[in-house]
Amino acid sequence: MYPKPTHQKSTHQKSTHFGWGIEDNRNTGSYLFEFHWDFSSVIQFSFILVEPGEAGNIGAAARAMNTMGYTDLRLVRPQADHLSGIAKAFAHGSEHILEAAPVYEDLKDAIADIDLACATTARHRLQKYHYASVRDLPDALQQKGDLLQRVAIVFGSERSGLSNSDVDLCDLITNIPQVRPQPSLNLSQAVMVYSFTLAQQHTQVQIKDQRISSEAMPPAQYAQLKTALVQLLNKVGVHQRHQRYVEKALARLGYEDLYLLQSIRAFVENKINALEQKTRE
Repeated sequence: MYPKPTHQKSTHQKSTHFGWGIEDNRNTGSYLFEFHWDFSSVIQFSFILVEPGEAGNIGAAARAMNTMGYTDLRLVRPQADHLSGIAKAFAHGSEHILEAAPVYEDLKDAIADIDLACATTARHRLQKYHYASVRDLPDALQQKGDLLQRVAIVFGSERSGLSNSDVDLCDLITNIPQVRPQPSLNLSQAVMVYSFTLAQQHTQVQIKDQRISSEAMPPAQYAQLKTALVQLLNKVGVHQRHQRYVEKALARLGYEDLYLLQSIRAFVENKINALEQKTRE
């Protein structure tokens, strides 16, 4: 499921070849292990509206997405009919997005297939969260290379935004810097800002670096790494609250750091399994 270290000498031939390793302490020029990876995946974005209260805003959000090339709209407990005449009027040529939008009872189900969920907020939360502005979001995603395939941008209701429990389900918190705190942006305006920003950075978000073939080092998915790490933390008895801190910290790590963490996780897990096996014997 996860890539294993390759015991081979470094063969840096071209700028398209990328890797790093830990050198043999005998100064032979060889590597104890070396990681290589491919950056060819394209991130698919989903826009999730939690409890939107105005049909016009839902339609306008669909229109904003469509103008920037995005079509995956998801609704969680909508308080207005997204298929109403008002919603379709505001969608203006984007009715197909409204008609295809799935409706969920809770955010957890809406992000079940998402690798990284980004909660949007206009206010500062009391809890200790890491914030990334909308300007920094494309770079934050690029740092993860092809570990991400599906990313969700999650928006709260027009009235109160996202609840703390919904924010806690997400991996990153992002906001739109404003000169004045009031008035805040309309829901559909916020969707437009994120759609535009991500579309402008499309060449970066697509991870255009064509490096070594994925056959040498199959890329691990971010969600798989997160799940495996949580399982390991459970195994050694780490409190669930601290596990959430670790999960949120993962969202801030770059591609190389994530792979290093994966190698450490695999090493620790193998040691634990070996000790358990020895105890049983």
